Amino acid sequence: MTDDDLITGAAAPATERIIHSRAARDAVWAASVAVLLIVSSWLPLVDLDAVYLRTADAPLRVYTVVMPLLALIVTIVSVVRHSSVLASVATGILVPSVALAGSVAASLFFDAASPFTDAGVPVTLAVATVGLVMLLRWFIYQPTPVPGVELRPPVQLAGVLLATGAVLAGNVVVSAVRDDDPWSLPFALSTALMLLTALVVIAAGLVRSIEANLLAAAACVAQFVAVVVVLVFEGDDGVALAESATTMRTGVVGLVALAAAATIAVLGSQRPRLDVARPEASLVADDTAWRWSADDV
Repeated sequence: MTDDDLITGAAAPATERIIHSRAARDAVWAASVAVLLIVSSWLPLVDLDAVYLRTADAPLRVYTVVMPLLALIVTIVSVVRHSSVLASVATGILVPSVALAGSVAASLFFDAASPFTDAGVPVTLAVATVGLVMLLRWFIYQPTPVPGVELRPPVQLAGVLLATGAVLAGNVVVSAVRDDDPWSLPFALSTALMLLTALVVIAAGLVRSIEANLLAAAACVAQFVAVVVVLVFEGDDGVALAESATTMRTGVVGLVALAAAATIAVLGSQRPRLDVARPEASLVADDTAWRWSADDV
């Protein structure tokens, strides 16, 4: 070990600071998931004479090709600018892509007709799992802002964001309940993955950090754009999939909730405040026990 290896923090060489920064690690995760999504999208999920399905084709390509490409560009910019905010945005853009890929792959992999599926199904399911690990890791290792020291989104907006996330989740559940399909393992797993954006919004409301809010906003905007593209431009193209699968049970109510959640998350990130640091109980308790007295000898 050299003397330079012992130097850390701001005194460390610039290359070491970049490699070991949180922004760089988040960018590497986002870029890796984006590349895996793009590569796996070209593998066939079903390759039969009558049916040929892969996520790189319409109407799913906006999720598995367009959005990952956009996220990859944002990750490159985040590394160049050393920006953890841009890395968070890139991570958020991938949320609906991971949800869609995992939902379609899970419904095929655990279906009774799975022997007729191709190698793309387990590969896509594995990629979606890596994406879920990326999101879980991001929220676990996201530093919690120090009260009274670091700026955080206002408590009121965080509460509204939580409520909006609950509306998003409820919309998906209600749509699934109204569906005529019987509840089964593939159906349940597919529906659970469609809740990913709603869960990210709820998590951002609980974490209350600027990066988490921007991640949630990026996820909502990405899903909003993807659903609109599918409904308006590519709804009649490609393979015949149920609209609930290609739009992840969003619907009109979901689109409104996505727009509201994105707006609230951005407002919270642009209007941060300092929380009042609460003193510890030991500091506000009766202090007569330690005060100096004339009777002390």
